[in-house]
Amino acid sequence: MISQYQGEKGWTPSNYPGLCDRLLAKSQTVAGFFLVQYSHLWQEHLDRLFDLYSKGNLKVSIDPKRFVGVHSVADAVEYLHSGKSVGKVVVCVDPTFQNQVAKL
Repeated sequence: MISQYQGEKGWTPSNYPGLCDRLLAKSQTVAGFFLVQYSHLWQEHLDRLFDLYSKGNLKVSIDPKRFVGVHSVADAVEYLHSGKSVGKVVVCVDPTFQNQVAKL
């Protein structure tokens, strides 16, 4: 949605009805949280999440364009504003980092 912030009239949420008047216009945020009172549910939901991922039902889309080094952060933000990004845009601040697969 960040690519829609620019323009003559500013941002208009044409593809997201209700979003502007419910969240953005009020400067509200949707955020996840973790409460200690629910820690007993953590393992159950982690198992469910891993199961969804293992079955291919959970997809994480990462944009293929590479941004390496702190100096490329501004370019990554410009790329977001361009509307060309697909999925998450990642800036690798450590150029020596090698892509690794997480192990559970």
